[in-house]
Amino acid sequence: MEEILRKLQRDASGSKYKAIKESCTWALETLGGLDTIVKIPPHLLREKCLLPLQLALESKNVKLAQHALAGMQKLLSEERFVSMETDSDEKQLLNQILNAVKVTPSLNEDLQVEVMKVLLCITYTPTFDLNGSAVLKIAEVCIETYTGSCHQRSINTAVRATLSQMLSDLTLQLRQRQENTIIENPDAPPEFGSQGLEALCDDVVSVLAVLCEKLQASINDSQQLQLLYLECILSVLSSSSSSMHLHRGFTDLIWKSLCPALIVILGNPIHDKTITSAHSSSTGTNMESDSASPGVSDHGRGSGCSCTAPTLSGPVARTIYYLAAELVRLVGSLDSMKPVLQSLYHRVLLYPPPQHRVEAIKIMKEVGRYGRMPRVCPQEFLCSVLHVLTSKLFVIPCWSIIATM
Repeated sequence: MEEILRKLQRDASGSKYKAIKESCTWALETLGGLDTIVKIPPHLLREKCLLPLQLALESKNVKLAQHALAGMQKLLSEERFVSMETDSDEKQLLNQILNAVKVTPSLNEDLQVEVMKVLLCITYTPTFDLNGSAVLKIAEVCIETYTGSCHQRSINTAVRATLSQMLSDLTLQLRQRQENTIIENPDAPPEFGSQGLEALCDDVVSVLAVLCEKLQASINDSQQLQLLYLECILSVLSSSSSSMHLHRGFTDLIWKSLCPALIVILGNPIHDKTITSAHSSSTGTNMESDSASPGVSDHGRGSGCSCTAPTLSGPVARTIYYLAAELVRLVGSLDSMKPVLQSLYHRVLLYPPPQHRVEAIKIMKEVGRYGRMPRVCPQEFLCSVLHVLTSKLFVIPCWSIIATM
């Protein structure tokens, strides 16, 4: 750390960077004290070192900013800065780092990518407590950066990778705890049991709830933003254990928030002016009655079909199809979830015109045939899909699709 501060002090020449040079001097004096490690707590050491790094990052000078980011990486790797502590929120490592990088959305693309690496590194420090609150704080910086720079491919990729890795780590932490509990107590009833496990599950659900809320708010926004939230939700669901269906908050969130949002994104019959009915060609009599009553309300649930190509981008559509498959794995065994899952699968497999159903069918076959879901066999997935689709809502072509899996 001392070497990086000296480099920063040397390169911060001129009156414009006087504050950076002075803060480097103070930080070096603090670190050079004989009894620094013994008498000065980690949060104060971080505070002294992060001040010049923050000023350098905010200077918008690329060379100084690179020194700053190297310094933050170094700070995260040295034990004297990341020792165990029970300080108030503002003195915690995460909050101090986030305060230092709050300028990220206005940095250039390359520096933003480096900040994403720093944020991900925080979650791997030995003393870091990966929980829902911490994940949401980091996600806020990532999303704000993405919103302003999503047209830049490198930052687009960096933000999505950072969020995906962090969300997967949080959910896998819960999954491992759940699996260890089952191994240690094989005869215990299927519930979350310990308070720690229940709290961790609540954390995952709270993060998922925020993501679903943001997804709903983005329905009328750009599909780039929708894709970000969809991929974040997929990271959580794909890493979740099937025992999540035991958590009432999780299942409530699925049928009250997530599924309705996915259904609206896939197509809304109420606003679709080109909607037709699967029953409209049955008989001449039916056709006459159809023309008398606009829409599909006279045909009942599941009879609507769009006549035009979906307006969704390919990545958004594919992510939703994978989400639909994950939802079957997680909650498809619950009878109470069948109605909303059936509505979702109607939008996926039957609502688009036949020529636009190919991608969804391919993904369902891929998941079912090759077992793309971790630790789920193809037969288990197929049984879950069949369970969900056991309804008069679905007509023969859909059964033909499932039969080819």
